[in-house]
Amino acid sequence: MVQQLVTAMHRIAYRRPIAEDRLGVDRWLSTQFSTCSSVGLLGGDSAHSAADWAEVPLQSFRVSLTELRFESGVLILDQASRLIVWNQTLEDLFVEGEFRAMEFLPDSLPVAIVQMLGLGSELISSGATDLDYSFQAEDDRDRICLWDVSGIRHDVHLGAGAISAMLIRPVALLKTDAAEEGPSLSESLLVFQQFDSVDRQICEAIAMGDTTSEIATVVGLTRRSVEVRRAKILERLQFTRPVEIVRLVVRLEENGLL
Repeated sequence: MVQQLVTAMHRIAYRRPIAEDRLGVDRWLSTQFSTCSSVGLLGGDSAHSAADWAEVPLQSFRVSLTELRFESGVLILDQASRLIVWNQTLEDLFVEGEFRAMEFLPDSLPVAIVQMLGLGSELISSGATDLDYSFQAEDDRDRICLWDVSGIRHDVHLGAGAISAMLIRPVALLKTDAAEEGPSLSESLLVFQQFDSVDRQICEAIAMGDTTSEIATVVGLTRRSVEVRRAKILERLQFTRPVEIVRLVVRLEENGLL
């Protein structure tokens, strides 16, 4: 049965295992939230209110989390399972979701995703120090995926309260869905070869995890120009999110086509 499931799945390529992202998130939590607690921005109560978190520089936290370029979607939740901060990769995974600070996961996310992330967060809030699990569910494009999740507990203010960090990534698609997801590698290569040198640079920089500002500096364009070009690249490749460009570049490199 397990073998049948494996052969029915199409693996998704990543440069790093989720364990490496997990270690990075753990270090980030220790640095950011320990500092936040030590300067008195977090109270000593076990449950923090939205007003408590309003004192925390959430936007700067989110920027620093995104700049770490994790390949996993990362979301930091309070004990009530409300979002504190998240990274850009999470938004790339769920383009239909409108994530908001100090609110619950949006209803536009697939129900199974919300339930499984919520379950992990509840277990951590109940005392679990870390979690690693997988489950099968549809993504927001109705494709059936196998997902990996890793959860981390982080105590704030001398253990009086705790937050949870949840990492999520799709690791495989059902082959029947993978066959329908878009153009083949050869078709994508044909489109890629028609790009000018700037568009190719942008694709390769996206695959390396560079931010829009960094890409703009490298190619000598404004940030807005890079955003426009990226949108056109996605359209020409029939992609919907930047992470698909990453997968394409990885596949081209693996096949010696770059």
